[in-house]
Amino acid sequence: MGRSFSAIVGFICCTSVILPLVACQDEDVSPRQSSESVAVEIKSSIRLPIPEEAPVVRVRLMHVVGNLEPVVFAKDGASLRIEDDHGNNFNCKGPVTIHRDQDGWLIRCDQKVPDHIHASNSLNLSSADGIEMTDDSNETRRYGGIIQCLAVPDDQKIRWDVIEHLSIEDYLPGVLAGELYAHWGKQCQAAQAIAARSFVSMSCAERTGRRWDVVDTPASQAYVGQVVDPLTHQAVSMTKGMILTWGKELVPGYFSSCCGGRAATATEAIGPNPINSVKPLNGHGKGAYCQDAPLYEWERTVDGSELASAIREHVGKESALSGIQDIRSIRIVENNQHGRGVRLSLKDSSGRTHEMTAAALAQYSGALPKGALYSGWVEGQTKSGSLHLSGRGYGHGAGLCQYGAAAMADQGKSFWQIIEFYYPQAEIKKAW
Repeated sequence: MGRSFSAIVGFICCTSVILPLVACQDEDVSPRQSSESVAVEIKSSIRLPIPEEAPVVRVRLMHVVGNLEPVVFAKDGASLRIEDDHGNNFNCKGPVTIHRDQDGWLIRCDQKVPDHIHASNSLNLSSADGIEMTDDSNETRRYGGIIQCLAVPDDQKIRWDVIEHLSIEDYLPGVLAGELYAHWGKQCQAAQAIAARSFVSMSCAERTGRRWDVVDTPASQAYVGQVVDPLTHQAVSMTKGMILTWGKELVPGYFSSCCGGRAATATEAIGPNPINSVKPLNGHGKGAYCQDAPLYEWERTVDGSELASAIREHVGKESALSGIQDIRSIRIVENNQHGRGVRLSLKDSSGRTHEMTAAALAQYSGALPKGALYSGWVEGQTKSGSLHLSGRGYGHGAGLCQYGAAAMADQGKSFWQIIEFYYPQAEIKKAW
């Protein structure tokens, strides 16, 4: 993510994990948290057709497990409408607290709650003025769509999701505000809007029949709800309905913070799904615009035994990596056609060497006590008992480079030129 260097860990856009196609699964591992590190392989192996109309996006804002403290909706005195899954509804004023037990919904507000509401499988919350909600980081945000509280079937524990339903064009300004610095130029913002619109269109198409399409974290793409910044709205408006295409196919608009000057292909970085093998996702050519990014080149010291443990945590017992011990060195043994390191050799304390992809190392390093490596494009040696790493870039490096797009905009490039550079041979189609 290009947005905040001070909070840079966790901002690997669309790439918190790297699997055959990044998306987020419906299963969850921890209470009341957005799933920044949870993803699942998209099962489809077919190409994606170009959408014929603007989708409604379902954004999971929160996952609640057990009888924790209730979720609070709406500020004091704000009007709120609550409707059950049979269309029965009532009006009340905020704040409204909602939680769930084995008997159903427990709602506290300024009105008597009708009995039939408690047994509903879902609740739909709406307000003409938007709905304020405090998220998992204790930050209060406003959401303009319909907020759905949806019970999750589970025989073992109480679980429910908080999901916002809204139009794709209303969703995108909150993505731009979450993904980019506010001062980055309009052309950069517009290019990001096209990429983000293409990415979420893919997610909506692939997740039909699931409870939600994307989460509000970089596991999908960062989303911060309603925003007032006019630049984000202008960038979305000037590109309304524009998506990336290749022939008759939708191109997933992958992006990351900084490519380190050499592109990854989507097949290498995301996975070998046919969706990822289209020419616009084979990486940009020579030239780099992101040299001034704070993580264009970086260094980090880690504990070799902790990195080995992080790898073992992710692989099965049958994997050759299951026996990896304290890592003493990492070297690049294969570069792709653009010169980016994509395959690594790791030597451990037993003297054995283990090969793995750079994408896999980036994914597995998420279990490190101090967080994931900025990218898997890395080399290093043990010195004074610690593994000293030198790496390049932040994120998977496929598709749009956010810092590079910002630099191109500063040099006077248009969003058309930015897209042409980062998605070679892609066409921008106005789908709606």
